[in-house]
Amino acid sequence: MHNIGIAFQMLSEGQLAPTGWKKVTGHLVWDLKMDFTRKARWVLDGHKTANPIGSTFAGVVSRESVRIAFTYAALNEVDVCAADIRNAYLQAPSSQKDYIICGPEFGLENVGKAALIHRAVYGGKAAGRDFRNHLRACMHHLQFESCPADPDVWKKATALSTMSTFYCTLMMHLL
Repeated sequence: MHNIGIAFQMLSEGQLAPTGWKKVTGHLVWDLKMDFTRKARWVLDGHKTANPIGSTFAGVVSRESVRIAFTYAALNEVDVCAADIRNAYLQAPSSQKDYIICGPEFGLENVGKAALIHRAVYGGKAAGRDFRNHLRACMHHLQFESCPADPDVWKKATALSTMSTFYCTLMMHLL
C-alpha cells in the first residue's frame, strides 16, 4: 500500500469528490512469487466500471522483433541490458476521473475518507492506454523514434568514440 500511495489524493474528512468524478471500488490481490516473496497489490474493480470512449489498446513488442534484436546484438557483439519499471502504471497520469471511499487497507486514519485517483491503477480499463501514452511521451522527450515495423521498438542514433554511428534500441513489453 505504500507504493500505491502516490496514486491517491486523500480528501479531508467529510469532503466530497468534485463534480464529474465517478465512485469506483477496488480490492487487494495477493500473490506468492516464484522466489517465495509475497506481494499484495491494490487493483480497481474495472469489471464494474463503464467502458471508456475510444481504444484502450496497449500493445507489446513482438517475439520476432526481440529475436531480430538479439541476433543483431550477437552479430555485432553489443551488450544487451534489461530493466523493469517498478509499479509501472503508477508512473502515468490517469485519464479517468475516479474516486474511492477508503477502507482499512488505506490506514485507520483514512477509513471512510474519499480519495481521488490521479494515476493509472492496475485493473482500470484505461490504465494500459494511459501508461502507453505516458511512455510514448517520455520516449519522444528522450528523442527516440518508434520503429515503423513494430511501434514498441524504439531507436535512437548514437555515436561512440570507438564506433561509428549505431542505433540504441529499446523494446517495451508491458506485463
